Amino acid sequence: MRNKGFTLIELLVVIAIIAILAAILFPVFAQTREKARQTMCLSNSRQMGLAVQMYVQDYDEALPSVRMMWQGIPTPQSWLDQIQPYVKDTLLRRCPSDNSPAWNDTQNPRMTSYGFNAYLDPFHPPYGDPMNPRPFRLAGIVRPAQCVFSTELAERNSKYPNMLIRGDHFMPMYWGNPPPVMDMMMNDRLWDATRGIPTTLAITRHAGGMNYVFVDGHARWHRFEQTWRQTPGQPPSRDWYDPMREADAN
Repeated sequence: MRNKGFTLIELLVVIAIIAILAAILFPVFAQTREKARQTMCLSNSRQMGLAVQMYVQDYDEALPSVRMMWQGIPTPQSWLDQIQPYVKDTLLRRCPSDNSPAWNDTQNPRMTSYGFNAYLDPFHPPYGDPMNPRPFRLAGIVRPAQCVFSTELAERNSKYPNMLIRGDHFMPMYWGNPPPVMDMMMNDRLWDATRGIPTTLAITRHAGGMNYVFVDGHARWHRFEQTWRQTPGQPPSRDWYDPMREADAN
């Protein structure tokens, strides 16, 4: 007896079925991998939150500060270096989903995937003063459980894609219309007025949101609009960044 082979039509049907299955399964696999990366990033955030809590207890409830250039002179260590003794693992500085090319820059590499809220820094306005810097203390924060300590930095500035983000903080005082602090260059560079979003945060890195660490030490995933809202021309109705804010409008 002669063995009967597959006809061309049968082969095409099998190939089509395999292609359909692949089209269904590959996105599922990709989503599963991204969910694992999101979970690892959230774990990083939680460990950093705990490290900050230990740091402030050892330093009379003073929060750490960012590293920046002021009149050509660098400020002290980054907040990441200040909490490092309580973390031990430098791998926590990088989110698994952060693919910035600046990580491979040997001259000026990216410092971290996670940015410190510069409202809490002694050098930034409106609460800090570069001429007379004083640490921000826990007692000065009205709602520690609803005040963002840090969150995820974007790989590039969304308005200026050639501008890679390499620092260790973000500056929400320059967001909005009107912003809390007026500075035309910083307002333009850090806020996208057309889309109503900040330009230096990875606001959609993980399933349309990103991971946040709060001053009280807890970490959680949120969409950006859950943390900040504003009707143009009005003060923000929601602001989880300003440590002196009493309450949200809604």
